[in-house]
Amino acid sequence: MRISTRQIYTQGVEAFQQQQQKLARLQQQISTGVRLSKPSDDPAAASKVLELEQSVSANLQYQANINLAERRLSQQDTVLASYANVLNRVRELALQANNAPVDAVARRAIAAEIDERLNELVSLANTTDANGDFLFAGYQNGSAPFTPATTGSRDHVTFNGDGGVRAIQINENRQIDTDIPGLQIFMEISSALALREIPAAGNVGSGVIAPASVVDATSYVPGDYEIRFTAPGVYDVFDVTLGANIVSGAGYTDSQDIDFQGVRTSITGTPAAGDVFTISAGQYQDVFSIVASLSENLKSGPTDAARAANIAQTLSGLDNALETSLDARTIIGGRLNALDSARDENDAQILVTRSTLSTLRDTDLAEAISQLTLEQTTLDAAQAVFARITSSSLFNFLK
Repeated sequence: MRISTRQIYTQGVEAFQQQQQKLARLQQQISTGVRLSKPSDDPAAASKVLELEQSVSANLQYQANINLAERRLSQQDTVLASYANVLNRVRELALQANNAPVDAVARRAIAAEIDERLNELVSLANTTDANGDFLFAGYQNGSAPFTPATTGSRDHVTFNGDGGVRAIQINENRQIDTDIPGLQIFMEISSALALREIPAAGNVGSGVIAPASVVDATSYVPGDYEIRFTAPGVYDVFDVTLGANIVSGAGYTDSQDIDFQGVRTSITGTPAAGDVFTISAGQYQDVFSIVASLSENLKSGPTDAARAANIAQTLSGLDNALETSLDARTIIGGRLNALDSARDENDAQILVTRSTLSTLRDTDLAEAISQLTLEQTTLDAAQAVFARITSSSLFNFLK
């Protein structure tokens, strides 16, 4: 088989180029520290590297989610701590006002501070986070969930949010709630004096009933009561349990107090004849009405016995509110502990994954340098041999 001179040179050049490419690739691997610069370097390893990189990215996002959840829950815990402090102060004021030596002037002064504490409670309930979202509004976090309002003669606080709870992903298999519903904390306080107001479905007038409250615990008898309008401007109060009127033919005035059995409410608008408003015992009372009732009790000057009974019920309501707050903070503490555990688990997962990534993707410097030395030696040897071969010629023997 004859081999032409052109073929010898062509094969030699191609071999040198291939060897130089190997050297260049090794030099790049050493200088960058990355063994896989493109998928074709090792398709199987490149596929696994992509999968591991996605895993690291997901875990880093979980860590960011954990930090976000931790900030939100910590802020809620701080607010609830302040909330408990306010409730404890109101409790101290209630006990102070219940002392016999305290006169009407001193009680009004105490009531003035209680009013300020009530405003503080509303402010705490409407706390926003760093993004301007209201902490205790549920899914309706774009507007203040607790709004002071007046219906008739009665001041009260309305809840405009909902019971929604947002959750956030903290690892591949778990989400954690980042909200404590304001509805439960502020509006659902167990109370023996809780009342419900229910307008009859068939009412045709424009009357709107205000939230009712017990202003004289010594006279209050839990039960169902109906305010029945027998004519425009005239109403009866009917005791459903007794089956008899306890108030008959009373004159109605828009937005004035309506009192019976230790209960006080108010109606605004123009009820029509036949309109009925039911007031019955409920399960929950909002914390704002508990505090407001205490202030009203101290300002209105009832008998000592009635005042003492009212304050006793207020203290019971405040204790229930504090217990609800403590339960919420316990839940938050448990969630914060869970976040710490999840953060540690994610850190460990990231460390293991990055270690595997390094094994697949990064350059083994000792091996690469050894291989570079070998390939350089091979290239040098090939060049030396090529020089000997190309210098061989019959003309050398004809000299």
